[in-house]
Amino acid sequence: MDKTRILASFDRHTAEPHVSIDAHVRKRRIALGEWVVARKRIYLDQRFWVDLRKVALGTRTDAENVSLLDVLRRRVANNEIICPISEPVFAELMKQQDLGTRRATAQLIDELSRGVCLGPERERAGTELAHFLYRNGRQRTTYPPNVLVWSKLSYVLGVMHPSQTPFEPDQELLIQKAFFDQMWDCSLTEMLDMLGRDALPEITFDDLAEKLNQGIVRHADAIHSFEEVYRHEIAGVLGLVAATAVSILEDMFQKSHGVPPELSDSEREAHEKELHAFLVNVVTHKRAIRKRLPTLHIHASCHAGLRLNKTQRIDGNDVYDFHHAAAAIPYCDAFFTDKPLQS
Repeated sequence: MDKTRILASFDRHTAEPHVSIDAHVRKRRIALGEWVVARKRIYLDQRFWVDLRKVALGTRTDAENVSLLDVLRRRVANNEIICPISEPVFAELMKQQDLGTRRATAQLIDELSRGVCLGPERERAGTELAHFLYRNGRQRTTYPPNVLVWSKLSYVLGVMHPSQTPFEPDQELLIQKAFFDQMWDCSLTEMLDMLGRDALPEITFDDLAEKLNQGIVRHADAIHSFEEVYRHEIAGVLGLVAATAVSILEDMFQKSHGVPPELSDSEREAHEKELHAFLVNVVTHKRAIRKRLPTLHIHASCHAGLRLNKTQRIDGNDVYDFHHAAAAIPYCDAFFTDKPLQS
């Protein structure tokens, strides 16, 4: 821990008591996003990270992977590309039981990602939805989603701050901003060293995959076209963000009128249903809109394609692949993944 850097951070934030923690985080993320979009982004799914880690450790020597790692390292060092990760890569990393190989994978991620990751998937979907609603409502948005979705490895699961501390509000704000600065520059390897043998709860999608397999069999006779099943899937994922959409519209109202809208629970529920119906209608009938909500669109497309292939059975790793696709396709220039997901 660099005490000099921490003290400098406290001094800087002491001189800026008017800057909120949200404003500070947003400023850092925008600066990072502008740096990121000036470079090519190469997304590697977990299999490629494992293969390249084996090359780095000298346990894999095939020419294809040795050449790939050499090219990636040279181009990252030349400031041409980065290889960012996302939540599913981190979750799969934490499933590695051997601490030595887990740490070696983290070191390679630190090197090739330059410390950059995509923010959590739900947050990305919300950012895309906000940008769409602001544009649809003819309100100005300052930055596009491809600038706003980036974060640092220490916050791959989302930004969190110390809260409800015994300090006065101004002191707590100072601590929050200094803590954020310290964590912002923390490497993935340092995070794993702090965790030691402690691991996050393992995230698996095996139960979900089995439910999907059962649903494919149960509804096979009712599926006739991709667009038909896509409409059903997009309605489902949009239903998950209907409440978020209402909150975004409330924020738009407050910015326009200076006061927040006063909605009863029944009015909010009615607004959610109306907004959900509107979003389903525009996304299903206007294909161009789908690219403006890419995270939700990709999940709906992957699930629709799965349901259309009535003989395919999937496991939890296939569901992880859908999350990789939702991260890589909208925001990266290349996506290295297994052949089944390519098609």
